[in-house]
Amino acid sequence: MSCLILTATAQQTRPGSTPLLEKGEGQGWVVLGSKDFLNVNCYTSTWRWEDGHAFCTGKPTGVIRYREPLTNFEFVCEWMHKQVGGNSGVFVWASPQSLRNCAQGRARLPHGIEVQVLDIGYREVYERQFKRPGDWFTSHGDVFTVGPVKMNPFPPVGPRGKRSFPSRKTTKGINQWNHYHIRAVNGEVRLSVNGVEVSGGDGIAPAQGFLCLESEGAPIEFRNLRLRKMAPLVTKLTNPAEIPVPVIDGPRASTGPTVSLKGHPILGRWKYLDGYTREFLPAGLCTLRHHDEVIWKRRCISKTANSLTLEGGLEHVLDGKTLRIENRYNATRITK
Repeated sequence: MSCLILTATAQQTRPGSTPLLEKGEGQGWVVLGSKDFLNVNCYTSTWRWEDGHAFCTGKPTGVIRYREPLTNFEFVCEWMHKQVGGNSGVFVWASPQSLRNCAQGRARLPHGIEVQVLDIGYREVYERQFKRPGDWFTSHGDVFTVGPVKMNPFPPVGPRGKRSFPSRKTTKGINQWNHYHIRAVNGEVRLSVNGVEVSGGDGIAPAQGFLCLESEGAPIEFRNLRLRKMAPLVTKLTNPAEIPVPVIDGPRASTGPTVSLKGHPILGRWKYLDGYTREFLPAGLCTLRHHDEVIWKRRCISKTANSLTLEGGLEHVLDGKTLRIENRYNATRITK
């Protein structure tokens, strides 16, 4: 109990005082590296580790998880975005069933509490791209729920009523290191950014699960990852689920000729996940979009009567009325 009181006191930074960084040193703290994280739904090339320093390409969107579930803990890390408008996050208490869905290709991100890791240039990029205000998020440490999770967000609360907005703006821009200290204790999460406590929430349920690092579209680096577990030191999940640890090779280049898709049953537009579509044209081209944003365009390099493969080895199989994408996603037809 005394260690919890001391930690909470240290995080209450007064205006004008020098921020106190929790470095994750001392009794109970352990240094984390590649051996401590397992893949959920990223490519083998998405994450690269060098002496505890993690380099993430940001592609595809997905997560890696700490090797065992946690209940009460503290986690510190430093992170640095390498691209303007970069997006990432740290998931707290991610549920095992949602992670299993991710590993089996039925979802991209798990359910739990997300601690946002967003570059300060993201709002400008968002508003330019979507032509609408980016007032429902910030780049300074939002804390919010993903999926069927309960939380009472600490004020100030975002306009949609679900996000704990940061009380102060302390995040640094690209190519600069930011420090996060996350306390997840007894159903309460508190976030300190660069030594200043800024956001969080309580009344969280479920309050056990996995710690995850997120890949979401842009390169990011993490270093000085440290964890301190508190009682119970071993977490027995209320609803356990076996989580696969897949090995997913990334797209491979191809120089083969474009194969025509004229008359092929997969022709048309298909939707999956949250706002993603793939459109297949008779000329043998496929366009991947997220809402109105074009993510990529690829050529068809081979086909059978009910399947096709795009450059990069991306396989698509028609199973009745369902299009199975890369053996990971199930899509439904929008138009022919």
